[in-house]
Amino acid sequence: MTGDVVYYQCVYCKRVFSKDQLPRIIDTRCPVCGFNVIKKHKSGMAKLIVTSKLSEEQRLLLS
Repeated sequence: MTGDVVYYQCVYCKRVFSKDQLPRIIDTRCPVCGFNVIKKHKSGMAKLIVTSKLSEEQRLLLS
């Protein structure tokens, strides 16, 4: 589940769905079970953030 598509997860049934699958009238209900609480889905991948505090040697090792 990658890319620039935003994914949500139902708190009750744990189903993952994209924003375009949400009902147009009520954007906070799960399209599968109808539960009223959803959250943004977090992928299991870590994200490397390169800061300006890295030395030139460390930057070469990361690239």
